[in-house]
Amino acid sequence: MNPYDWAALREQRLSAMPPEARASWEQRVNSMLPFEVLGLAGLRGFLDQFIAAELTPGVSLRDIEVPGPAGPVPVRIYKPDDAVGPLGICIHHHGGGFVAGGGFRAYDAFNSQLAKEANCLVVHPDFRLPPEHKFPAAIEDCWAVLNWIAKHGAEFGGDPGKIAVGGGCTGATHSTVMALMARDAGGPEIKFQWLFDAYLDARFDYQSQIENGEGYFLTLADNKWVTRRYLEHPEQRWDWRVSPMLADSLRGVAPALIIAGECDILRDEMRHYANRLRDAGVPVEHRCYPGEGHAFSSGHRLDNLSHAGRDAHARRIAGLKLAFA
Repeated sequence: MNPYDWAALREQRLSAMPPEARASWEQRVNSMLPFEVLGLAGLRGFLDQFIAAELTPGVSLRDIEVPGPAGPVPVRIYKPDDAVGPLGICIHHHGGGFVAGGGFRAYDAFNSQLAKEANCLVVHPDFRLPPEHKFPAAIEDCWAVLNWIAKHGAEFGGDPGKIAVGGGCTGATHSTVMALMARDAGGPEIKFQWLFDAYLDARFDYQSQIENGEGYFLTLADNKWVTRRYLEHPEQRWDWRVSPMLADSLRGVAPALIIAGECDILRDEMRHYANRLRDAGVPVEHRCYPGEGHAFSSGHRLDNLSHAGRDAHARRIAGLKLAFA
């Protein structure tokens, strides 16, 4: 096989799947129109429907507002009903290609399940989105929430000395940036960062961007489309708050779990980021699951995940429990 025949590689991957798994993969890919065709409203509606599910029983939620640089930032806090004592605090930065994923209901199932299984508070900031609010608006809101929670988390039953950050795709971008900003500012201390399907470099200069650029759930054209709407001008791609890969040093940031899929266009930048963390002396667990694509371990109810997706979810829970122990 021609090593640069990416369509043949895709067919080889699909042919290795069990028939039911292949049918599910193809149905998922074929149901997703290009972002250019969907448009902003269409993409937001699709993702809200894709990830929406019911609140996990035994978890309560509370909506608050946190002072932000451009006004109050809505925040939803999830807490297990049977929690005893101060709990670790997990700040979940939602994904959605920068431009989508706003609001709360779509993530109620994911966040409440995370709170229940990891026995922690889950804090979900509804930060500003582009193109209405371009970079660095979301970063500024997330930073405001992190610092506020570090000061006030105990009021909600949390332990401000035990904070983790995490998210998928562009939520992972914001989480890596929070970890770097907290290190540079001397706090708040971040105990753990969990990064799934992470967008870490806006230059798109990796083989996986081409290898997996067409015929999968997230395409290279889609990635470029959302990035153009996130940034005021292309030169901002070189800002490390957009491309954490370009941070001068990763030394001293929080330990990380990085989860990737073989068929994700973001696969290679996650591998490179994991290597940079190791070179900087940062503990990191990096897993790349064969045959899996973008968002394979999130955006679904747990019982709808593949075996790999459930394994990745279990590693996320284990990482949070260890960080909060």
